[in-house]
Formats: sequence, C-alpha cells, structure tokens
Amino acid sequence: MRYIVFSILIILMLPVGRLSAQAKPENDFILRAMKDELNRSITELKLPGQSKPFFIMYGISNQRTYSVSGTLGAIIHSDEEPYREKTTVRILVGDYEFNDESLEDDLNSEPTLRDLALPIDSDYAGIRRSLWSTTDNVYRNAAKHFASHQETVSEMKKSIDDIPHRKFGRVAPTRIITDSVAFSFDRKGWEEKVKALSALFIDKPSIVNSMVMIQCVQGYQYLANTEGTMARTPDQFIMFMAMARMKNKEDEFVSRQVFHIARRSEDIPAEQQLEAELKEMIRGLENVELAEKFDEDYSGPVLLIGDAVSNFLAGSLLSQREGLMASDNIQRLKGYQYSDPESALDMKIGKAITSTDMTVKAKPKLKSYNGISLLGSYEIDAEGVVPPDELTIIEKGVLKTLMNNRTITHPSQTANGFASGAGVLEVTFAGKDTEKTLKEKLIKKAKEEGLEYAIIVREAGEASYGPQSVYKVSVADGSETLVRNARLGFSNLKALKKIMGSSAEYSVDNRSGMRMEQPLSVIAPKCLLIEELDITSFRMPSLKQDEYVPSPLVKK
Repeated sequence: MRYIVFSILIILMLPVGRLSAQAKPENDFILRAMKDELNRSITELKLPGQSKPFFIMYGISNQRTYSVSGTLGAIIHSDEEPYREKTTVRILVGDYEFNDESLEDDLNSEPTLRDLALPIDSDYAGIRRSLWSTTDNVYRNAAKHFASHQETVSEMKKSIDDIPHRKFGRVAPTRIITDSVAFSFDRKGWEEKVKALSALFIDKPSIVNSMVMIQCVQGYQYLANTEGTMARTPDQFIMFMAMARMKNKEDEFVSRQVFHIARRSEDIPAEQQLEAELKEMIRGLENVELAEKFDEDYSGPVLLIGDAVSNFLAGSLLSQREGLMASDNIQRLKGYQYSDPESALDMKIGKAITSTDMTVKAKPKLKSYNGISLLGSYEIDAEGVVPPDELTIIEKGVLKTLMNNRTITHPSQTANGFASGAGVLEVTFAGKDTEKTLKEKLIKKAKEEGLEYAIIVREAGEASYGPQSVYKVSVADGSETLVRNARLGFSNLKALKKIMGSSAEYSVDNRSGMRMEQPLSVIAPKCLLIEELDITSFRMPSLKQDEYVPSPLVKK
C-alpha cells in the first residue's frame, strides 16, 4: 500500500529559500530518523492473525522557498518559508512475487485523523513520531488487503502464477548522498524587478488581470527503505511566470503567459529580455482579440514550431492511455481478472510504431544540453531504483522497450528506474530541413489534398486553453492568418507514423511536473511537420457583465 501526500500535487504552487549548510550523512537527523524508524517498524510491525511486512519505504521532501509576486507595479506577496512533508510511505505485505498490491488497482491509503505532520524544526523524535503515525495506518490497510488477496486466490483454486497479477521488482540497494550546488537568490533585487515588470500592464486597461512572480526552491528529497537504499538528492529550481488576461469584444476571456523554469538562476533570462517577452505577450493578447474565430474542424498537414513541438511529443509519447511507460494496471471484472493488451504497448515490443525517421531515448541522468540545465534529470527514482544513463525506447520507429517502475505485470518488464517518469526525453528525427523548406512542404501537401489552407502552430500555450498561436496558411500565396479558439486535437502515437520533415536545429523545453510527476525536459527539433493532425475549435470561458464604473486605469 502507498501513502501519498496530496498537498504536493503541484509543487510550483508552494511558497519558496535557502537551506543552511547540509549536515553530513551520519549527522543528518532526517536520514537518521528515517533509518531508525524503518528498522523498528520492519522488526515490530505485526497485526494479530496477519502477515508481517517485507518492505517499507519512506520519502521526505525538505525545502525552503522564496516567493515574490506583484501586479501593476506593486508587490503583493514576498516571503521565505520552510517546507517539510512526507512524500510517500509504502508498505508491502507478502513477498516480491505476491503481495497486497498484486490483485487490484486501488493502492493508496488516505491520511487519517491520527496522521501527524512532520515538524519543520530539527526534531529527530518528532520526525520518527510522524513516520510512525502514517506507518501504522498504511500497514493496517496493507495487511488486510493481502489477507483478502490470499482468500481470492484460494477461492479461484488457481496458482498465483496462473492469474494476472503484479510482482514487485527486486533491485540491489544503493546509497546516494549528494549535496546541492548553492546559488544565491537576491530577494530584494527581484522585488524591484517584479515591480518594474508588473508595471508594464498599468497602461493596458483592457487587461483585466495580470501578475508577475518569481519562485526559488532549494532543498532535498530523502528516500530510505528496508532493503538498505538511502538517498539524499538536491531538489532545487527557480521559476519565473507572468500572466495576463483580457476580454475580447465577445466577452470571452483570453489569457497569455511567459514562463521560464530552470535548475540555475543564470538560466532565467535577464530583466531586459523578460521585459521584451512581456511586451510581446501584451501584443499577442491584442492580436488575438482581433483574430478571426476558428469555428470549424481541420484535418490535414500541420507544422509545429517552438514549444508546440515538445508539447505535442510529450503528449503523444507519455499519455496515460498509450504512452511509453509500461502499464501496471490489473483490472477486475465480476470477480475475474484480465489484462487489456489492446492498450498496452508491451505487446508491440519489436514492432514499428512510429515513423522510421524517429528515435526516442530517455536520458534521466543528463544534466545539461547545449549549456542549458535540464530540470528533469535525476539520479534515483521515486522507488529507490537507479536508472540507466540512457535507455533507447524507440529506434528508427521500432519499439525496443518501455520505461517501468518496480511493479511488474508482464514478462517483458524490468524495474529499470522510471517510477519518476522519463526525466529527460530526447526525440530525434532524420530530417535536416529549414523552417522555410518545411513551410513549402506543408503548403504543397495541403494543395495535394485539395485544402484551401494548412495550419502552423507556433506556441503550445496553456494546457487548459490549447495552443496560443495557431495560424491558417493560405495555399495560394503562403500568407499566415492568426486564428483564435483553436487547438490541437488528441495526440497519440499514430500521428507519429507520418512525419514529413523536421529541422536540423534542436532545443530544450523544461516542463514543470504536474500531479505527482517528476519535471520533464524534452530535447526535440525546433520544427516538426506532421502529415495529418486534427485542429479543433473550442469555446473560451466568457462573462458578460455590465461595468457601471470604468476601471480607474482607463484614461478619460
């Protein structure tokens, strides 16, 4: 059974500072508390009539954060705050071949009233007490689940090997103790920058809401289990975001954002560049207000440019339905269990699933690319497994293997260290075209299909609203017309079978982790031409509301 703290679902929403000098491993009170409580629990945990646990794992996030935000030239929030939370408490009852997670998909133990938060002070005893409170709850659920599984197998009168089930992968214990590379955060300096940047919106009364913020996180992720694995790895990033929202003449809300996230402060653009990007964002808002509404469906060639490429590739390759992560679901139907081979890529290993021009590699330990730090890189995954330096998943269109956690449901699966996701995903293509050549190919293909226009997507935009910059491209003269209320349809691996070309130039897109996911860095071409994609129309949120008194920013 797994216990997950849902207050850390989106880590970027946490307030964010600087840690004091980190203690040596033997003096690190967090590591010591985790290790001591693990040893006590694996020895003493036992419910009357129930089985003992064979595996226990603890995870703790320990951070300090800085956060500065402002609007219209004024600071609205600036603070420094510590943060410490249990990221996971996992307990398995049974053994590696058959345990409480083997026969059903509901694996989480919810917190109870007896659960105790971790202290933020250097409180060894308080940390052990907090871990104990959660361990007690998770073990109780795990022991009962395992007893239920044993009864199910007995009633079916079959060997566990004859029933689709999960196994827990065996891995060698490891010890990774890494100190963070300190970087300074000039909080006062950033307050002045935030004031200046947010003041750019004062003369734009049509923008109904705007905000500029900077967050900096420095800390560690801790992991320890009863197999002997112990890890302390740096967890640090700096994030800049500016957003603005306005209403168009149809009372639809239109929003845009500038977003940068990186491991190092030097990878965040300088104030002058940020100012230029915010001004461009404002112009983009004004252009979208004047753009024609896309109220049709399009299916045909699409040229993706910029972060639209990485957004599309991440959605296609890492989707929950048909992604490159091995499935660990066991489904139950009327008391019998079955697997769903149609949606699982395990059955397609060794077969072509994308264009032969395409190769996909996971490189979770790669720390930089062309001088840019990769936010998604990690040394050990969330289950205590060290991933390989490089894993070739697709080679020239052929599926070679899948990323997997420690849950094994198919003979082809191994615990290869990807419980935290791909980390760094490198997607390469054989194409060496320029953007101009790709546009020419796009128009030619659209003409062949009898279309009046083709589509270029220049920015990925916000996930909830679809692409920011979608253009109709006239097949007659190549002119581009910005449209609004348009977005890419559902992306999947099938679309990647028909690649018409890609650029020779590659770039990095650092993507923040959502839900419980590890941040992702995508290395991909700057331009990618797909033979057939769907572009659909959608309705923007709208609010028609009379204003009896105009905004004080409106000049009379």
